[in-house]
Amino acid sequence: MSAPLTWDEVDDCDPADFTVLTMPGRYAAVGDLHAGIDEAVFDLGTLLAWAERDEAEGRATPEDPGA
Repeated sequence: MSAPLTWDEVDDCDPADFTVLTMPGRYAAVGDLHAGIDEAVFDLGTLLAWAERDEAEGRATPEDPGA
């Protein structure tokens, strides 16, 4: 299952807390965190260009934070 989180929740969340049984209560408590997502459209080309730039410069990737 997938559940939207706020940035403040990311470090401390436990995936086991997000189940079919817990999501209705979460939705009631925090609302629809996906509301407005379709209005925030970005060009994937920009992200791909940044990734290529970072790779060419030898920067760390999300999978390799120590590089």
